[in-house]
Amino acid sequence: MAALPMWTDLLRTRTALCLGIAPSPKWLRAWEMDDDVDGARRMCAAVLEAAGERVSVYRIQVPFFTRFGAAGTALLREVVDGVHERGSLAVLDAKVCDADDTMDSYADLYLGPGSVLGGDAVTANPFMGFAALDPLLRRARDSGTLVMVLVRTSNHAAGGVQGAVTGSRTVAQRTADEVREWNDEHGVAAAAVVGAGREEALDLVARMPSAVVELPGLGRAGRDTGDLVAVAAKAPGRAVLPVTTGVLRHGPDVAALGASIAAWREEIGTGVPAVPAVPAC
Repeated sequence: MAALPMWTDLLRTRTALCLGIAPSPKWLRAWEMDDDVDGARRMCAAVLEAAGERVSVYRIQVPFFTRFGAAGTALLREVVDGVHERGSLAVLDAKVCDADDTMDSYADLYLGPGSVLGGDAVTANPFMGFAALDPLLRRARDSGTLVMVLVRTSNHAAGGVQGAVTGSRTVAQRTADEVREWNDEHGVAAAAVVGAGREEALDLVARMPSAVVELPGLGRAGRDTGDLVAVAAKAPGRAVLPVTTGVLRHGPDVAALGASIAAWREEIGTGVPAVPAVPAC
């Protein structure tokens, strides 16, 4: 079972746009909803109603659900099922990282229809050594899902670690090369998160010619949509462009959320800003 054709077909025929689902205390307050499972359920229902089949991928922030315990975990599965009902894919943004004998168990929780949460991809941190991801990657390959490896993150503190030079490569470049090598040897199950500036992102994406690449930055202050679109153009059918703040700030009005999603779809097709950038949450 190969994950890549499913992702490629959807990203080519529908859109590269990915919508973040984040029932955080901040967003629930902004939407004037209670900071509890019921409030989170109302928020998620509004997001799914507004987006429908107009996005290809939903990136679901796992901690904003699991902080509510068992009820939050159950809601998370409900949301994943809702994503699948819309013919879309669910990325569970959990940034898992552990020793290799534990990573296999994360697949039981996150990856594929037989798992607890049924995700189509999970984000993973490679900084305990790329080999530690191997059990999770093998389970992803066998279940037709993906592991989105944090190659280069967009948070301000990342450069000191991911930009550090080892030998002739930065840590991010080495990680990108390891993504490529794993896919070449075992089958495409390693994807990548690349939250870098234009030139660095172009280099990193070129190092991973078969990987799905998530390129965060839409709607964030200091990030240029044209740059993101230019990088995505180098990975046709493999680039995922997520937006969270740039849409959620229009809630809880479903019509306003839907209009924002439509504007972002148009923007990433043209590279012309349709919605003003705002600071990231």
